[in-house]
Amino acid sequence: MNQTVRAALAAAVTLALAGCQTAAPKPDLAEKESSEEAAAPAVKLEWPLPEGWKAETIPFPLGFAPDIKLEGVEELRFAPGMFKADQPGYWSYAFVWWLDGEPTLGEPELERMLLSYFQGLAGAVARKKEFKIDTGRFRVALNPSSGAPSKEGHNVQAFSGTADIADAFVTGKPLALNVDTWVWDCPVSGKRVALVLASPRNTSDPIWRDLFQRRDEFLCHRY
Repeated sequence: MNQTVRAALAAAVTLALAGCQTAAPKPDLAEKESSEEAAAPAVKLEWPLPEGWKAETIPFPLGFAPDIKLEGVEELRFAPGMFKADQPGYWSYAFVWWLDGEPTLGEPELERMLLSYFQGLAGAVARKKEFKIDTGRFRVALNPSSGAPSKEGHNVQAFSGTADIADAFVTGKPLALNVDTWVWDCPVSGKRVALVLASPRNTSDPIWRDLFQRRDEFLCHRY
């Protein structure tokens, strides 16, 4: 191949490559905004941890109760002495279901979910402790609470009742809990919230002042 032909071929290849090179496409504005929204940090709940209390966070689905079809996290606050049968705070705690979407959480749904929750929890712990606990005998009964409470200016569905369960952690014996539950929506965080207080002690007992304070301290978002 002579020099003239080589030169012509090189020129043709250069032109072809140049024709394949196009300007980089400009990013789609909608895609950019969507990406920025996805990258934005989620609004976190605000819940102080008082001295002596303990905390735990468990993501849904709960390993011990996978049939509770919720998305989000469970955040817990355990009273001092929660796992000591001779203490005022025995089995007294507060927990929040911090939920995505808009799951229905009326009286029948809460009864069913809390029953599954306590049955699953007791069953999982009892197997490790070798307690013989019949979770089929567990019962949860709720009723709408009187009055029209509000939380951070949001309307609340309030329920109170009992949970007849068993203490799989310490004694293996039957345990009757008083239960107080609030459900509300937090538009700023985009979450639906179920906050549950539970204790075997009567609601006039001092431990309930602490539990109600835990509920008061819980905030959907930073102000």
